[in-house]
Formats: sequence, C-alpha cells, structure tokens
Amino acid sequence: MSFTTHKKVIAVVFNKDMTKKDLVSLQKNLKEKNIILVFNKIKFTKNRLSYIDFSIDFGDGFSGSSKSEIGQSKEIGFVRDYSEDAEQPFMVGDLK
Repeated sequence: MSFTTHKKVIAVVFNKDMTKKDLVSLQKNLKEKNIILVFNKIKFTKNRLSYIDFSIDFGDGFSGSSKSEIGQSKEIGFVRDYSEDAEQPFMVGDLK
C-alpha cells in the first residue's frame, strides 16, 4: 500500500492495486493521527481501484479534495510536509 510517514511527511498515492480493504485501513490509520480522509465516491474494476473522489483534512488549516480515474501513469493522492522549511507544505490531486 502507498502510505508513507517519514519524520515530518505524510504521503499517500492511490493506485489501481488498492482494494476497498486497503482504503478503509488507510482511512483508519489516518484517523488515529486526527487526519480526516473522506471518500465521496470510489469505483472498483475487478476489486481494484479505478476511480476516486476524496477529501482530506489535516485539522491544521490544510485541507483539499480531488477526483480522478486511476491509471498506470497517474499519481493521485496527497502529501503533507510538516517541516518548518518545507517548500510545498501541502499537495493534493495529481502528484506528477
């Protein structure tokens, strides 16, 4: 699963290999960190993620949403960099 937490960075990339179970687990892990991930609409093809419409709220003023088909060459998700000197403290949507 594409869920990364470095010392001060949380990054999630949704990909076509993710299942509903993966998404629920990710949502639960983030909630434990007081980060709210809401799936507005998700579609699966052969039990694999094919479309996602989500919103994310970090509870610290950074929030956003995105929706997209999930394909091989796309990287859809979000990144929150808590570093004081972060060039880009928050990104959501197309990460490439």
